[in-house]
Amino acid sequence: MRRMIIVGVVLAVVVSAVTIAVIATGRPKPACGCSVEPNLRGPAHDAAVRFEALVRRGDVSGAWALLTGGARSRYVSAAGFQPVFDRLGKALHGADANAGVDRAAAGWLAVDDRLRYNTPSEVVVVRYSTGPTRLVWPLLIRVPLGHVGDERIDPEPPTLRLTAISDGDGVRVELPDGDLRLTSLVVIDSAGQDTLPSREHVTEDVDRLTWSTPLRGPVVAIAIEKSGTALRVGTAATTVG
Repeated sequence: MRRMIIVGVVLAVVVSAVTIAVIATGRPKPACGCSVEPNLRGPAHDAAVRFEALVRRGDVSGAWALLTGGARSRYVSAAGFQPVFDRLGKALHGADANAGVDRAAAGWLAVDDRLRYNTPSEVVVVRYSTGPTRLVWPLLIRVPLGHVGDERIDPEPPTLRLTAISDGDGVRVELPDGDLRLTSLVVIDSAGQDTLPSREHVTEDVDRLTWSTPLRGPVVAIAIEKSGTALRVGTAATTVG
């Protein structure tokens, strides 16, 4: 009997150790589909909303304070940033005028991110309007992990040339100066929803995008290339169907 008790205790210890090891290594994954990855897109979206509020108030000094170090170096001063600030304000007000009854459906949307632990992570956030769907402005937002509220914004992220044309029930996209293997593609449909299409490789620079339920109407295609030191962003509008 004493031996059986000892064996039982040993087995219990072994089982507990194995359980702890499984939990520590993250295997198996939780059945709920939960993720331990940090939330990048929420803080980036909130930063974009704060930035828009400053632009709408005409507070160029406040907007300047939110810029990344790279953006400040590019513009040199708040005065140098003023033309970009004015263009963004004009784009926002133009989107309001064109949105009509669909104005509430427009807004900022985080479309891709790159997680980094030693330096601020990067999130691409775009402002779109509906009626018809069109892109208003893209932002690149740097998100320092564990420092919500300290996000910094580049209002002119590095650009990627993108063309998009309707192709039956799909969209054919071309990146003449990019690498499709390093590029994610997101499409905002006529309802203002972001969709992740299936991709059919056509040539080195061309992919054909399709959906299980075909889209109809005006769409905006957004390409985000994850190469080099910063994300490059390309956008193009077309009509499907």
